[in-house]
Amino acid sequence: MSSPAATTGSDSPKLRDDTTRFLCGAAHRDEDFADSAIREYLVEATRSIPRSPGVNAGAVLREAVAARTRRKVRDSLLLVLALAVLFAASGTLLATWLFIAVVVAVATGARLALARPRRVSQRGPLVLGSLAGGIAIFFVLYKLIEYLDAASTYSRYRYDEYEQESSGAGAAIVIIAIALVFAVLLADRVITWLLVTKSFRRTGFRTSPGGEELWRNEWTIRRLGHSGYAEALGLYPTEEDGTPDDPGSAQVIVYHGYRPFVGSGTMFEPWSMALPLKPAEGRAPDVPLPGFALPELYEHLTNELLKTGRSPSLSPGHRLRELRAGDRVVISSVELIDHIEDAEARIILPDNDHSPQPAVDRSVVDDLIARPLEWMRYFRSFQVETWDRDVVVSTYLTFGLDEEMLYVEWTPCILHPIDPRYREIDVLPEQSLRPFAEAVVDLLKFPASLPKRFATAVGWMTPIHQAEGTFVAERYGARTSLRELAGTSEVDNYFQLTDVERYIKVLESRLLRTMGEFLQGKGISVTEFMEQAMQVTNNNVHITGPVISSNIGTAGKARTGTAKVSTGRESS
Repeated sequence: MSSPAATTGSDSPKLRDDTTRFLCGAAHRDEDFADSAIREYLVEATRSIPRSPGVNAGAVLREAVAARTRRKVRDSLLLVLALAVLFAASGTLLATWLFIAVVVAVATGARLALARPRRVSQRGPLVLGSLAGGIAIFFVLYKLIEYLDAASTYSRYRYDEYEQESSGAGAAIVIIAIALVFAVLLADRVITWLLVTKSFRRTGFRTSPGGEELWRNEWTIRRLGHSGYAEALGLYPTEEDGTPDDPGSAQVIVYHGYRPFVGSGTMFEPWSMALPLKPAEGRAPDVPLPGFALPELYEHLTNELLKTGRSPSLSPGHRLRELRAGDRVVISSVELIDHIEDAEARIILPDNDHSPQPAVDRSVVDDLIARPLEWMRYFRSFQVETWDRDVVVSTYLTFGLDEEMLYVEWTPCILHPIDPRYREIDVLPEQSLRPFAEAVVDLLKFPASLPKRFATAVGWMTPIHQAEGTFVAERYGARTSLRELAGTSEVDNYFQLTDVERYIKVLESRLLRTMGEFLQGKGISVTEFMEQAMQVTNNNVHITGPVISSNIGTAGKARTGTAKVSTGRESS
């Protein structure tokens, strides 16, 4: 049997950290992403925030705030100019422009809007915007009817006089106002273009001011609105947090909804098994088993799994060499609130007006390993980042033990690549007429966009209301992370798909082998364990129902499908 070749030095290529730049660009190009990030991370001061692998949350959130502020200023100016056009223009002009706007808006955005629903619901601003749009349309129709009535009822002399009165100062106001509308739209498009083609390019990207600006007023634009979120942004420094987990503590994940491992992506083929602990054949029945404690099993498995990456041929780019292990305490926000008076809940949430503790010390972990609660569980996590952090594979392991039975639960998760729309900033040319063309399209469909612009200009984000003496679980639990907000539901290519399968199967195989050796070393029969392990490794067990066979169970609706490869879509 050949042994792996010895490795010398650091032969694994350094991972690029492009994720933060792409998400900074997404904040300025995608209003839904920016608003969702602000609402999830900054509006609720009591919400538990999951970590996003390879993402500088502080930098992304600051760009999201700047982008939202810039849009509010832009749309406020446009609304003032729209009022000037509305009062000065003739009914025919307004009706014609409105018709063109509807046609252009339908042609350019209707299909996209139906295929990609908004992530953030702002009912108040949208209602106000709809009302304002309805009033504007009524005003346009009223002026049109008035204009037609004047043309048909009055004499030619009166008609000419009417035309002369409306064609003087009114025409000048309309022309100037429309020109200013276009100037505002063009300036906004140019600023966004400068951001994504200069500020967020790999060679010049910075998360904080320093050195010469890449373009005039760069940091004035990128710091818009920060003062309004100063306290919330203070929780997210722009310096990279690349420090490993503290071995003396466990990271806390408080989730809201169904997915417990927020920030780790989609669950992929989890499985569980229940193993009877019987003496091995040949062992005297009256001799007691030496027994073991779960911390011993966790540490033994962790040490062996971390040895998986010794050979560079086992993982492309030698990525398994960077496999990281950590402790996780996972809690449902609904159950946390239901048990708010319990001592265990007070450890996690000592102050109802602040977010849950981001970590707990080792004593809490030891208690949960020995006595897990229904609403608070311990997991040992293993994580490997691949493809320049485009794909992240995480697995979560937990055990249950008594004198006669060992329960094993293994949950792999996949964090898919960022949406190709956000990655195309690296191929956009610095010099281009595209901002001008986009501004022209914006001008054509400007009347149809007024309700949405009104909602943006006057829109607000308020924390979820919590009445005195009550607790709302959604204020404390997280539903998603920044990476998941911008991620896809599939991998980009075949190699990424096979790598996901490779890492999960390699870790799974090492886990099962190490468990078998550990049990055998304790004098425990591994016959049934090997039978169940064969079902996991050879029969490609899928989580599609309540029970597969024997004692191997599933996690119900945890499996949503196999990993998919993007088809017919190329990332730029």
